[in-house]
Amino acid sequence: MGNLKGTFPALLTPYDVHGNIDEKEFIRYCEFGISKGLNGLFCNGSAGDSQALSLEKQVKLMQLSKSVAKNNVPVITGITSTVYEHTLILAQKAYELNLDALLLAMPYYYKLDENDLFEYVKLVANSAKIPVYVYNIPLFAPSMSLGLIERVSKLDNVVGIKDSSGDALLLNHILDVVPCDFDVFVGREEFYAGALFAGAKGSMTSIGGVFPELMSEIYHCMCDNNYEKALGIQKSLLKAIRFAMSISFPMGFALLLKLRGFEFTRFRIHPSSIKAESYLEQFCNEAKNVIQTLEQETGILL
Repeated sequence: MGNLKGTFPALLTPYDVHGNIDEKEFIRYCEFGISKGLNGLFCNGSAGDSQALSLEKQVKLMQLSKSVAKNNVPVITGITSTVYEHTLILAQKAYELNLDALLLAMPYYYKLDENDLFEYVKLVANSAKIPVYVYNIPLFAPSMSLGLIERVSKLDNVVGIKDSSGDALLLNHILDVVPCDFDVFVGREEFYAGALFAGAKGSMTSIGGVFPELMSEIYHCMCDNNYEKALGIQKSLLKAIRFAMSISFPMGFALLLKLRGFEFTRFRIHPSSIKAESYLEQFCNEAKNVIQTLEQETGILL
């Protein structure tokens, strides 16, 4: 049923000083990730500011991702919107660009019951011409219950799920109730090794784009039954995740990328206070210390 596996990044979006997508930097960032072991690309997610971008810019990110992938690795794109027509437009554009899959979170703002949400997923899946993964992300959208996940997993053209609930118990239950060929991806970096051990196919995370060599190494270690090394890297990454989430999302991840040589802090698409901007230098120093500690603990040069 599903067609994806391994380590995917929830790609951030870089901007120039005018707020336009910095295409060259985005391409360089994607190429870097693939060279460091990523198994595919995921654009237009939460970390990439998708809900604050125009349709034109979201389509541009699809085009750029596909140009880097060159059919060597798969590309999945988010299509979530409370403007339902926009979701269908993005799904069609992804098909026209020959992307590999779509990621659909539940629409937010308007309170829909589970039967409404089921019919929504069914409508999008029936309309889409490429496979659909549903996205459970309670941090930003209505939470999907286990019952709803089980129901949609049996729909034609719904082939998998990205679960960003951070709930290990729920993840285990999802793996138990969905079809055996239904792809389950974890969306929380803190639990990659555990999710793979439980039976997940891979991850789609922001840290995957910041430290692709570390997240990819966890995947390969788990595949090789080298659990001790995988868990060691996983534990080391926790401090990076705590740092990244201590700042307005996704700026913490952008600062880590800046210290890795990528310019993701030139322009903030989201409102930012003067106080927050004044702290950037302090946060950059913290990010530098985090990266140095990761190198020391994992023995992997970053």
